[in-house]
Amino acid sequence: MPQVLVVDDDATTRLLVGRRLERSGFGVQTASTAADALAAVQNGFRGVIVLDLMLPDRDGRELLPELRDLQPDNPVVILTSHGTADAALDSLSEGAFDFLDKATLAERLLPTVRSAAETLRADGVDADGNSDYGFKGIIARSPEMRAVRRSLENALESRVPVMIRGESGTGKELIARAVHDNGPRRGGPFVAVNCAAIPENLLEAELFGYERGAFTGAVGRKQGRFELAQGGTLMLDEIGELHPHLQAKLLRVLQNGEYQRLGGTQTLIADVRIISATHRVLETEVEAGRFREDLYYRMAVFTVQLPPLRERTGDLPLLIRYFLTAAAEREGKKLVGVDPLARELLESYSYPGNVRELQNVIAYAAVSARGSVVAMSDLPVSFLRAVSMERRKAGQNHANMVVDSSESSAKTASMAPVQHESVLFPTLARVEQQHVQRALERAGGNKAAAARLLGISRMTLYRKLEAIDDLS
Repeated sequence: MPQVLVVDDDATTRLLVGRRLERSGFGVQTASTAADALAAVQNGFRGVIVLDLMLPDRDGRELLPELRDLQPDNPVVILTSHGTADAALDSLSEGAFDFLDKATLAERLLPTVRSAAETLRADGVDADGNSDYGFKGIIARSPEMRAVRRSLENALESRVPVMIRGESGTGKELIARAVHDNGPRRGGPFVAVNCAAIPENLLEAELFGYERGAFTGAVGRKQGRFELAQGGTLMLDEIGELHPHLQAKLLRVLQNGEYQRLGGTQTLIADVRIISATHRVLETEVEAGRFREDLYYRMAVFTVQLPPLRERTGDLPLLIRYFLTAAAEREGKKLVGVDPLARELLESYSYPGNVRELQNVIAYAAVSARGSVVAMSDLPVSFLRAVSMERRKAGQNHANMVVDSSESSAKTASMAPVQHESVLFPTLARVEQQHVQRALERAGGNKAAAARLLGISRMTLYRKLEAIDDLS
């Protein structure tokens, strides 16, 4: 039975919402304060959380990231009688599943909670809190990747082109395969072509095929990728590298669904789902005249942005376990885990090469491991050096900020007639206060972004802000 935690200080709302959910087959728990809600999750609650924004002891928007940090699997539905676009935007950007105004509760409560419960089941979380990897092909638990998966679920049944954007190594082809494997075309072929890896003069023949005698060396008919993907999915990787001549031909296929083999006269129908991928900012390419604007709007009907691994650190433990299990099986080894020191390094690094870099590090460690547990000495030397360099750089930046803050305080003190010693030489707490406030200013007041800048969790940031209020 799916579980729901209703968090609202109004007893009537708790009663009405709870009864309606119970009649629809949900198990319901209730809480009237933020403290009670946190306690419920800390004590093992797994399910959908319906959270009121106006609580007596905390603002629901502040509570939301704490609930997400405690248990990322629990989808949170925000409930309020004071709904505004800004409040909804803040909540959704912090990882809320949906935002409900109490004025529309009668129509939207059940469909929304059911959808949230479905995502929980899709993640493989059962009534006992056990979980598996869920949505076929996507190994993730973080709010950032949950948002990606929800977007993909909306596009599965459609035939519109999908564009996947993200840095190199973020797993764009894996996401494209997930769209294919979870959609109605999963029984057909999945064909991928890297537009940057095939020379321009050969790419047209690869995409559309050719007839015998179409050019020197064409000794027979060859099917192109469009033909091979018939009834399935064609992924055009690095679409931003496509030559303008081929952009025009691709546009015709998207517009009419028709193409011809090189050297042929027969018109073929392309019954394929097009998924493209790029690490480039195509809007810039369009402005520079390197990518056709009409083709861009045809291909970017449904766009998904993949976050880099450094912005989805909640997925690191899951990915490490998955890659280690796969590598151990491939190498015929019995590896049961990673020791604490090695895990601390693996989970603290920013991975500029994204998921691909992490996978390579784990593969190396699996080969090098001398026991059943991966140790720090099993990790690649290049990785250890990169982690060390990143930590030294972070330490230097922090030290420079502290010096800047101290010099600024000292300068202010020297300009004043008389100042207390604590102003001439600020306390460590005061320096930390200034550093946190600078991070908030740089992040435009966005606490989640400020926490990332500081390298701490949002929960830790909230505790520091409370300490700053006490200090003030």
